[in-house]
Amino acid sequence: MSEAKAPKTDALETIQRNTKRATPGMKYVIHTTNTDDIRVDNIEVPKNQRSKGIATRAFKGLHNYANKINKNVSLTPVAQDKNNQERLEKYYKKLGYRKRKKSDKIAGADTMIRRPNS
Repeated sequence: MSEAKAPKTDALETIQRNTKRATPGMKYVIHTTNTDDIRVDNIEVPKNQRSKGIATRAFKGLHNYANKINKNVSLTPVAQDKNNQERLEKYYKKLGYRKRKKSDKIAGADTMIRRPNS
């Protein structure tokens, strides 16, 4: 396994900028934590652009970068309405996230984590 490197702020900013440029109106905020892992703070695709694979492509780019530097990615899924919460959690599981365990050493209170190369 490769040695973990700290995420480069400019790399994360480039990922965010390119994603937002490709989808005007998209909200996408990622940053590093105090443990140098990557946290997805917010991702929201405009309603008229949903179900086109936009978020999946954004996550694929982020996951490729996280794998390259051997870092976890964490998030807390929050659906706009309660009926979609379960669907959103299933979506993240398909992307390689799992529920956080007490033994996971990640910063903050995020509820899901994706390990490198998951």
